[in-house]
Amino acid sequence: MIRTFHGTIPHMSYKTIDRVATVAEHRQLAELVGWGNAFRWEAMPGSLAGSSCGTVVLDEAGAIVAMGRVVGDGAFFFYVQDVAVHPQHRCRGLGTAVMQRLRAQVTALAGGTAFLGLFSTPEAEPLYQGTGFAPRPGLKGMWQVLTDEAPVSHARGEKSH
Repeated sequence: MIRTFHGTIPHMSYKTIDRVATVAEHRQLAELVGWGNAFRWEAMPGSLAGSSCGTVVLDEAGAIVAMGRVVGDGAFFFYVQDVAVHPQHRCRGLGTAVMQRLRAQVTALAGGTAFLGLFSTPEAEPLYQGTGFAPRPGLKGMWQVLTDEAPVSHARGEKSH
């Protein structure tokens, strides 16, 4: 679905399209926001293909300026992933537009109640809190990167045993 909207800058319009970013689009935005080394780019085609849904925002020239996607089991558990806004287009409501579209798509996919989670940097917390997310007392997100070597826990930076 394509929607046209006006950001917070007068005379500037954007289009949201409900689709996952292409590998090239994803990489372009990832590099612009400092995530160029955060991904294994050779795995990205499969990673993006495994997404439950996504949204991209294009500027008037058709260039991608924001994106987000959702991964999960496709039925109940969903996680927001890779939300990024081009640095020159921030503070214009694009991140909120992406989150609103992702929430709508998950609601449609789940057909009722669903769990939608995410990890956030401190800088992005206001965006997510503004779209209904909140920290959960007593819960803390954890993750690790699995390699051929012993995995490194990012909760404390220690080798997992």
